[in-house]
Amino acid sequence: MTFAADAAAIFDGPLGLDAVYTPSGGGSVQIRVIPDLGDAASDFGPGRIVSPAATFKILCADVANPVAGDALVVGPDSFIVQGEPVREDRRIYWRVEARPA
Repeated sequence: MTFAADAAAIFDGPLGLDAVYTPSGGGSVQIRVIPDLGDAASDFGPGRIVSPAATFKILCADVANPVAGDALVVGPDSFIVQGEPVREDRRIYWRVEARPA
């Protein structure tokens, strides 16, 4: 198996969730995502701010060019892509940050 095939199998396994991705121009597509919904910590002066964060891994084969403003629905939860999505070093999946819609 190739790394891409192994990654696709992970997305199709118990770590992946069904989702609907909608680019800002329209045209929804059903995909699988791996969510990371943990908290994010940011240093602010001498203190630290902890806030909820939503990051999703999305296969590049499923979404060719995610951009800020695109929509993602995972189960009952809706998100809006924010910031600049980045690909991992092998260019197999995107790391997409999102905020609740």
